[in-house]
Amino acid sequence: MQKKLMFSYLIIILAAVGISMFASWSKGYNYIGYQREEYHLMQAEMLADIFSEANLESFESFADIYSQKYGVRITIIGKDGTVVADSETTELLENHSTREEVIRALKGEHVSLIRYSQTMDKRYAYSAVPIHKGDFDGVMRISLPVSEFTSLNKNLFGTIMMTVILCMLGATLLAALFTRNLSKPIDDITKAAEGISCGDYETKIYTNDTQQLGRLAEAFNRMSDNLNTSVRALKRRNIEFEAMLKSMASGVIAIDNNDIVMFTNDVFSQMVECSKDKIERQPFYTFMRNSVLFQTITEVRDTKETVMREGTIALADEKMVRVTATPLLKDNNKNLGILLILEDITQIRKLENMRRDFVSNVTHELKTPLTSIRGFVDTLKAGAIKEEQVAARFIDIIDIESERLSSLINDILLLSEIESKEEQVVAPCNMDTVITDVIELLQSKIAHKNVVIVYNPKPDMGYYPANANRMKQLLINLLDNAVKYTEVGTITIQCEKKKNKLILCVEDTGIGMEEEHLERIFERFYRVDKGRARKTGGTGLGLSIVKHIVERYNGKIKVESKLNKGTKFTIELPY
Repeated sequence: MQKKLMFSYLIIILAAVGISMFASWSKGYNYIGYQREEYHLMQAEMLADIFSEANLESFESFADIYSQKYGVRITIIGKDGTVVADSETTELLENHSTREEVIRALKGEHVSLIRYSQTMDKRYAYSAVPIHKGDFDGVMRISLPVSEFTSLNKNLFGTIMMTVILCMLGATLLAALFTRNLSKPIDDITKAAEGISCGDYETKIYTNDTQQLGRLAEAFNRMSDNLNTSVRALKRRNIEFEAMLKSMASGVIAIDNNDIVMFTNDVFSQMVECSKDKIERQPFYTFMRNSVLFQTITEVRDTKETVMREGTIALADEKMVRVTATPLLKDNNKNLGILLILEDITQIRKLENMRRDFVSNVTHELKTPLTSIRGFVDTLKAGAIKEEQVAARFIDIIDIESERLSSLINDILLLSEIESKEEQVVAPCNMDTVITDVIELLQSKIAHKNVVIVYNPKPDMGYYPANANRMKQLLINLLDNAVKYTEVGTITIQCEKKKNKLILCVEDTGIGMEEEHLERIFERFYRVDKGRARKTGGTGLGLSIVKHIVERYNGKIKVESKLNKGTKFTIELPY
């Protein structure tokens, strides 16, 4: 009976193994073919992505490098079918526009097929995808000889046959293995639990048991999947949170109810000049002592509402900050701590002060000529117009004040235009022509003075890329100042190219100025001698316009002056 059972068991095993072998061979052959297509198509897509993102020395080098790396033949084909690069030959290949995989890839398809290669004289498996890099559009194609897959199928068949033989030999040992098979799911669960405890959340338990052990394995696999999903979500959320903190331009810090720092960002670390390692998990008041922050935190804890304050923080440099404090609450309204956002508004406040000062100065400068004009107009209307000599003198004064007013408005508009607009016309500028034109323009102003303008052009000065009108405005303001403050003497202009820089110097032998004024002469409406400036018609904006034009071209301006000896302006403009 035992022999019959064993013989029947072997017959059943043989039949089952035979059917399994046939099904496995059929399915395995198809599966390998499908996986081969999918794998090589994925390789082609991956290489296309690398191709579009990489900094390439050449298409040939890309094909050679990644062909050796992935063990495939790589061909890069242009939109017109021209072979741009091939990893297996450097010869000029025929046009591939008629190849089936190229035609379909150029239409946007991702193609995988097997056909005979006339170039290599053997059957090849091809995978092709469209590629784009800069102005280049074409096809990335990878290929492998079909012979490699044939050997793989032979190995698969041999493996299956060996498996069948081993299974038949092992059938006689099945009785002894029943007990062992019963304990195997328990061993798998133990190993899987150990793997999860070490951080391997991909571990799975596979068993054919449908009773308690089977349900336990299924529950364990669900738990592993859920845990893996949760850990991934937490990691992703943590990465997003870190990226958000790093991208913020404001300083961010969160403290708990015990004033311990929970987290911060790099901007805050830079503000307080302390590394994140020395801030996080440390008491907030050990590295930050500021009454504005203390008051803000206290008010948030009292009101449990968002509070905003402005104040100064004395660090290496005193900074004006806007502090926004928000309570951190759970779903049950339990307070976790306070989130502080510190925005540096120092520059904003400086700009506001500059705007306020500018408006005040402009108002004052406009008010003076307007008051004068209004006064003389009222005098004329009161009867002075009937006295020809008086009326003529008043009208001349009104004309002078109107001219001052017009000059002031024009300078304000010009300064605003230079500050707010990009250069519309930038072209090679002949500086020799610009300087000559400006000198001719100012000849009328020096005609009644004992002043000489000296300019000796350099032969190798070349051209400077700039707006010629801007260069003229710069020179006009510098030379006009030199003429105004030089009654007798010489004004010297030098222009030359040194080490890829245009060096422009304007030097006079006029009245000069004291050193205390040198740091402020480029400020709007600043005048060294206000009485003389108003008498000569100056607006106080000339040197400010010069400075803004120099900064427009990323240049530098330097001034040297000595009282009653003269002034020298030196401008460096990079090419």
